[in-house]
Amino acid sequence: MATITITVTVAGGKFVLDGVSQATYSATPGNTYKFDQAEGTNDGHPLRLSTTSDGTHNSGSAYTTGVTTSGVPGNAGAYTQIEVTATTVQSLFYYCSSHSGMGGAFNVGSSGTVQYQDRAGFAVQNRSADPVPFAQAKINNPYVGSWAAGGSLNTAREWLFGSGTQTAGWVTGGRTIPGDNSGNTGKTEKYDGSSWTETGDMSAARNQGVAYGSQTAGVASGGYTTGLVTTTEEFGGSSWTSGGALNTARRLFAGAGSQTAGVVYGGAAGPGVSNATETYNGTAYTNSPNSLNTARESVGGSGTSTAAFAAGGSAPPSGNAYEEWNGSSWTEKTEMNTGRIYVGASGTTTDAVIWGGDIPPGTTQTVTEAWNGTAWTEVSDLATARKAFGTTNFGSTGQLAFSAGGTPPGVVATTEEWAFTGIAPDAPAVGYSESIVGDIYYNTSSGAFKAIRSGGAPVGTWASVASTNTSRESWAGVSGPSAATITFGGYSGPSPSAQNTEEFDGSSWTEVNNLNSGRYGNGASVNGSQTATITFGGQPPLPTTALAETWDGTNWTEVNDLNTARFYIMGAGTSTAALGFGGKAPSNSAATESWNGSSWTEVNDLNSARAYGGSAGTSTAAIAMGGDDTTPRAYTETWDGTSWTEVNDLNTARYGVGGAGSSTDGICFAGYPTGAITEHWNGTSWTEINDLGTARGYTTGAGASSSAAICLSGTPGPGNYKIAEEFSAADFEIKTVTTS
Repeated sequence: MATITITVTVAGGKFVLDGVSQATYSATPGNTYKFDQAEGTNDGHPLRLSTTSDGTHNSGSAYTTGVTTSGVPGNAGAYTQIEVTATTVQSLFYYCSSHSGMGGAFNVGSSGTVQYQDRAGFAVQNRSADPVPFAQAKINNPYVGSWAAGGSLNTAREWLFGSGTQTAGWVTGGRTIPGDNSGNTGKTEKYDGSSWTETGDMSAARNQGVAYGSQTAGVASGGYTTGLVTTTEEFGGSSWTSGGALNTARRLFAGAGSQTAGVVYGGAAGPGVSNATETYNGTAYTNSPNSLNTARESVGGSGTSTAAFAAGGSAPPSGNAYEEWNGSSWTEKTEMNTGRIYVGASGTTTDAVIWGGDIPPGTTQTVTEAWNGTAWTEVSDLATARKAFGTTNFGSTGQLAFSAGGTPPGVVATTEEWAFTGIAPDAPAVGYSESIVGDIYYNTSSGAFKAIRSGGAPVGTWASVASTNTSRESWAGVSGPSAATITFGGYSGPSPSAQNTEEFDGSSWTEVNNLNSGRYGNGASVNGSQTATITFGGQPPLPTTALAETWDGTNWTEVNDLNTARFYIMGAGTSTAALGFGGKAPSNSAATESWNGSSWTEVNDLNSARAYGGSAGTSTAAIAMGGDDTTPRAYTETWDGTSWTEVNDLNTARYGVGGAGSSTDGICFAGYPTGAITEHWNGTSWTEINDLGTARGYTTGAGASSSAAICLSGTPGPGNYKIAEEFSAADFEIKTVTTS
């Protein structure tokens, strides 16, 4: 912060600033302005500041915020100074407290004087509009996708195959008569994003082959004529030439890559399904020593020669297996939500979309699922249920794709185009960086100073922190900040009813005194603290318990039981004002009980009986998220201290979830069947935000804030986890700076 000295003299009954009589002075927030009145002509003329022109001589008063005075005007060391900040009134006036008509204007941070600048570390800038916090931008522009009608093929057919992009795609082959290979065709058509144009035919009419590459450098291999073939032809944009043959004749397989670097995999090779993988170098195919983990036909795939995927297929009868290829080997990843055969596929291993297909014995599908590299999300369906588009890999991204032809059950020429709009859940916080937090700016439209501070709705990311000492699932946890978390109970392998209690200091977990009664599926006052919490219900393992215990930072003490014994119960509040709701008793329950520090009272039930849900909030303002009442649910209800109200559902139905935050600003994460998804609740609706690093279910969430939470334990399968992850949100909010 700089101190700027203004030399003051008096001439002709007026103040003279730096040689200019009654000068209008412009000030910049961040600096201190010192009116030096040491010169002798100032004798008897104390300079003061006011929000009124001519100050006290015009019914005004002296402005004193940030103002100091020293000495006697006209003598050495005499001055009046003001420290100008964002809270300083913009329009000020300097005047003589003894005589009228001597002063002028002293403007602070007007639209004419506040520019992009840095004065001694204090950044001030003009903005015509407030910046939008990224989380709000995601709410304003949610990530949604949909199918729209595209141009129809010139030749209706099934089992065609093709590649390219949404605006430069191509298809070839297929058969024009359902189920009859006499209708095999070699017809090739190109797509420009609106219409199809016929071009040169393949030499070998066939169906159920594979294609990959671009509209001007494509590859078509294998398929079926009157039998399986190894034929490869290369497409140059208008005509075909011979390419290197497959090592294994097959059909209903998948492929990815370019004309000089491709990979094909799976399919039907004779009487059985195949897991064989072959790579193409533009001249010849080579058998890879590493095959798909699951042999299958009618598989969908896309990507590149070093980053491809295989989705669905019959193994038999229909699977939801998903595998990724890194150029040398296959790795099994999270399965699709819906197992299918004959699917369409587009995109990459981090951004893909899968659509349509069939679930034997013949249920044609419209289902579309999007893959973000970690989890599958069901999105908008195809307009027409279809299968047998062939194992297409249109498009280089799941953002844009198209689906042409197929069987619904007669052959069709239909094309549908897929497009995502909005901000993706894993998109970076465009336009936001940590550096803007703390900035002050002047909004030229509203004429107000604004400050940017951390907080607001979370975008946030998950990061791994120290693992707990004991691997468990279905335990309870509460938290102040994540660096002061406590967790207790749970299901732990051969000792299903754990008594263990552990505390987290931000870097490591320490085991402390155990619960008096081991249990899992217990509820807790999720907004409690590391030194004061209550837990209730659970299974030890049988029978279900109503026991409640309070923690004082050192020991657990048994207190009055719940009225109804339950396990997989949800909870909210503190150790002296808690809420327990839902759970199994032994069937799903809607019961809600309120704790006042000494006893439990039954209050109004949830609208939907359920267990395994997530929860957050206080005893008078809670939220219940997801759960299971025979099937995964997206139900969301809020509690106002008297009754539950159904509000907008989660985007993804699930159970075994964790929660944190409040009834108006919360997050819900993990759960089955899609275990890494995180959603933010703004009091009205849910928005998907960044996923957990590790998918899991039967997890525990802790944190009184949606922007500082922790996810504990869980189950990835038959075992359970020690892994803990911490959520932090680096978003911001805008605050108007006032002068009060």
